[in-house]
Parts: sequence; C-alpha cells; structure tokens
Amino acid sequence: MNKSQSRISNIINTVRPSQRKKKIQQEIADVCVIGSGAGGAVVAKELAEAGLSVIILEAGEHHDSNTFGTYEPEMLRRLFWDSGLRCTRDGAILISQGIGVGGSTVHNLCYAVRPPQAVLYRWGVPEIWSHFDQVEQTLGVTQMQETDVNQLNAVIRRGCEVMRWRGGLQKHNRGVCPTCGARCLFGCPTSKSIQTEPTRTGKQSMAVTYIPLALTAGARLYSNCIAEKIHVKRKQAVGVSARLPSGTLHVESKVVVLAAGAINSPQLWLKSRLPNANRRVGKNLHLHPAAFVGGIFNETINGHLGIPQSYYIDEFLDLRRSPDSGYLLMPAFGSEMIVASSLPGFGRGHRELMERYRHIAALLVLLHDRTTGRVSINHKGTPNISYRLRRSDKKVMVEGAMNAARLLLAAGATEIIMPYTQHLPIKTETDLEVIRQRGIVPHDIMLASSHPQGTLQMGEDRHKSVVKLSGESHAVKGLFVSDASLFPTSIGVPPTLTIAALGRHVAGQIIESDIVQ
Repeated sequence: MNKSQSRISNIINTVRPSQRKKKIQQEIADVCVIGSGAGGAVVAKELAEAGLSVIILEAGEHHDSNTFGTYEPEMLRRLFWDSGLRCTRDGAILISQGIGVGGSTVHNLCYAVRPPQAVLYRWGVPEIWSHFDQVEQTLGVTQMQETDVNQLNAVIRRGCEVMRWRGGLQKHNRGVCPTCGARCLFGCPTSKSIQTEPTRTGKQSMAVTYIPLALTAGARLYSNCIAEKIHVKRKQAVGVSARLPSGTLHVESKVVVLAAGAINSPQLWLKSRLPNANRRVGKNLHLHPAAFVGGIFNETINGHLGIPQSYYIDEFLDLRRSPDSGYLLMPAFGSEMIVASSLPGFGRGHRELMERYRHIAALLVLLHDRTTGRVSINHKGTPNISYRLRRSDKKVMVEGAMNAARLLLAAGATEIIMPYTQHLPIKTETDLEVIRQRGIVPHDIMLASSHPQGTLQMGEDRHKSVVKLSGESHAVKGLFVSDASLFPTSIGVPPTLTIAALGRHVAGQIIESDIVQ
C-alpha cells in the first residue's frame, strides 16, 4: 500500500458514524401514529385490532422496566424530555413531559380520574363517556384501599378531616404494588400486565397495557424515532418522515395520527408547515401549574416510602358549578434530590431543612387555569413555550397555597415551607398573610406543570379551532390528533383517562371514515 492509499484508508476508518452514509427505510401502512402515550397507544391498539396496518413512531426508547434504577440523573434523561428541564420561555415554570414508549404514563403516579360529564358536554363530545369503562378495564383501574395509604397521605387526610373539607381515596391504574415510594416518579421496575403475567403488578402504564396489545394485533413500533415532517398532498396527509439512529424512515400512509403531546404535536405541525389559516395552532395552551406547600412535623412521616398519592382534596374544585376555575390539593413528595431542589434557601439554612426530610409532608396546589399560553417554534424548529399566569389565576393560586398551609397546620405541622427563593418562617395562621403579600411572582416561587393541554383545540367552528370534534384536521384530510392537545379548556383533573377515552373516540372516527376503506 502506498502513502496515498494509506492516507485514504485512515480517513475512511476515522469517519464518524454520523458522517457515513445513512440508511433509508421505507414503510407502507394504513395509519402512522406519532407518539405512544395515553392517546397514541390507545389509537394504535384500537386500529390494529380493527384490522388496519399501523406503524407507531416514538421519539424515546422502548424501556425495559428491569433497567429502571435509582440514579436520578440517568432516569431523568431516559424518561423526560430535555432531561426533566423543559420549561416555559421565561424559565418560570418547569414542565415534566415523558419521552419513551408509554410517554408520561411511565412516570406519572397513577391517579385515574374521570372528568364530570358536564365537561364533556361543554366540549361537545359527551359520547366519549361510554369509552371510560373499557379504558379503565384495560388499564386495570381499581379503587385504592386503606392498606394503600402511606403515612404522608394519612397525615393529609387527617388535616382534611379537621378542616371538614371534601376529599377521598382515588382510583389508580396499578396492580399489586411493591410500594417503591418516591422511586415511582422514575418508572416502575416491576410493571407487568395481564398480557404477560397471571396478575397485574406495579404501574399499569401504556407501555405494559395498550402497546403490547397493539403489537399483538399486528402494529409495528419504531422507538428512538423522531418524526421530522408530516407530508401532505392535495390537502390530504400521505405520510411521515422520521429520523432513526441508523438513518431515515419514510412512512407512506392513508392516515396520520398526531399524538406527541400538547408541546410536541403543535411543534411538529408548525415545523411541517401544515395549514394554519386561523393562527390557532399552538395557542390555547393550559398547563395546570402547581405550587408545592410543605409542612414540618414532629412525628416521622417518611413521605418517600409507600404509594406516593392515594388521597386528594377536591373541596375547591367543582367543575359542574364553576367549570372555569378552582384547584385540587394533592399529596406530594419526592426523592432527596427533588425535595432539595424544591426547598427554599441556601447553605446552612437549606441543609437544616433537608435534615428534617423524614418529617416533611407536602401538598401540591394544582390549578385549573384560565390562563392560556402558546407553543411556537424557533429557527431550529424546537418549541418556544410562552405562558404567564393572569392576575385572576395568581389570586386563586395564592388562596390555594394558604389553604394548603391551613390543612398542614391543622394536621399538626409546626412550620410551613413555601418554595420561595428565601426561607420565610410561617408557623401560625397569622403568619399565612405573608403568602398573600408575597403573591405569585415569576422566579420568586417554584411552579411546575405535568399536564400541558389545549394547543390543537377541537371544535366544529373552523375559525376557532384546529381540528373537528372527530379529531380530524379542518384543513388536512386524514390528519388526526389524539392527545391532550385536543382539550378546548383546562380539564382541572388528572387527564390520563380522558386522553385515553378520546383515543378510542378518534380511533372509531378513523375506522368509520372513507379514508381507510
């Protein structure tokens, strides 16, 4: 080999994988579903069982639950978009969104709550009520029992009873549970469905329920597959281009179902330059923003042990009488890392609070928000999330924080902890006035969201909505949406069951349409 040949050989051998020629794959199917969370998994299963050929594209990995560990940075990277650091444009609200097969159902805490029928009538889709029974059966939804109540939830219930507020044990989609405690936030290492085991164990996410059923019925799944563009020809969806680690995937399909969540679905719509004549795509964003309120107790709580959430208080949420406003009070706790990031103060003061870790009980004030924000994209095609709480919502959030503090004091807390930048001593009812005076100021109080919704709003008026009540785009035939983007308003309660019921509804509309005949 001469010097010239040797130099060429060295160049070839040192070319990085990203510089080598990528493989192009082609697929043809009746339906391409983008996303495998509560909406996409249900649509895929229903359509596959109806005899349609279905391909599912999922941006994240196909998790093996046996590999879920306790090293939090790794699990945040694997289970959440942006490693759990996705936030609004101003950085004031942290947004937790799941990535991977099963979406956010892999990391959520299993509340399985139906919305009041009044909400569905208001949205114009009362018929989806009939789908809840089937969804609950497939997800293994059961009523929580007294044996499921850990000390954290027992303390919260004690305070609720002292205050004589309305609350109760909820339903969960979980089987026999080894009660991994705070680890539940990072996926369930024992998730097994009745498709693979005689009895259900652990969290019954979409990854162990609907997705296996879809695959058994013939659906094909591509994980680590990022949808790049939805293709349209003559105002009809004709397929999807996606990026794989090994190259490019082109799916030709009669129907495209966008089920990537209320941030990623409008992002892909805008990135694909799909019709947006009324400028409604990405607008109407609701976040269910939540604030943490903690209480320090003399007794040992050990909130990190047992099932994290089994009880909640809906005294201040009545969607029948006041459909536009209110809030839930929900028990909340986390691992040492999560609690440390939530506590106020720095240095010695922060360390002293962390030393009381086993003596802290906490509530989330989950706001049924009137505020609407917007998802847009920047020059790179990544999402910009704009959302600033309106004055009326700030007032309701302050009321919720004060009532959460009252409940904790009634339960026996000796001090209240608010997630401000500095630690303020709040030990009596009189001290609670500090919360009202300080208010809700961006970057002064930590706010979080796990339920983005509403950005591809459904409705019959094409001037005020993006898709029809069937889930199909007003402007593009064969393009359907099946996730929380559809919600016309904030739903007020944990949304998983409603998204899944809408998934069955959308699947039915596709089956009955002339597109796949």
